[in-house]
Amino acid sequence: MPDKFVLPRHRHIRPYATIALAGQFLETGYTGRIHARSGDVIVHPSLDCHANKMVSDGIRIIRLNWHDSYGAPGLYRIDDPDAIACAAEKDVAHATLLLRESLRVGKLPTPNRKNDWPDLLASQLRENVSIELTAWAESHGLAPETVSRGFTQAYGVAANVFRAELRTRNAWLRITRTCDELSAIAAETGFSDQSHMTRWIGSITGHPPTYWRAAR
Repeated sequence: MPDKFVLPRHRHIRPYATIALAGQFLETGYTGRIHARSGDVIVHPSLDCHANKMVSDGIRIIRLNWHDSYGAPGLYRIDDPDAIACAAEKDVAHATLLLRESLRVGKLPTPNRKNDWPDLLASQLRENVSIELTAWAESHGLAPETVSRGFTQAYGVAANVFRAELRTRNAWLRITRTCDELSAIAAETGFSDQSHMTRWIGSITGHPPTYWRAAR
């Protein structure tokens, strides 16, 4: 990667996995705030959104195509990233299989994740996009204004927008992977109506739900 590389928030339709081989970089997104070092593996789900910033020179990574069914997104650590790097030089598909197996048999904990209240809120929003932010702030002894400013500073986006993006992602996954009626998906994923869902889907993906349903 180029030295002093900075990439603002951006979105990926397809899932992929990143293996850090050398150097250090920061990633801030739906999986939290990560300070990745050699041996860390970041699994990005479909329609992920994050920002990247290089911490050191000499960044070397491998990016492999992935599939959501291979395992949960998040941050993991492997013992021998060089073995996957060597495999990838000859056969990328084989390297992906090696990584799948490494994560299946040994998802080691890594210390390279921040863990304060913005990350707690982000984690809970991933689990429940219906969280009411003012109530959450008060239950954690924080002023709503503090949560608004602090989350935006940490994640580069306001907490209510982060929540709406996650809600939209939930709806998009159902649109592209089920035959459920669009009106039912809108209601069950927390939108006020189908039009509301359509606007958010179009804003984030560039296409309306009918496009994604047809392209499925």
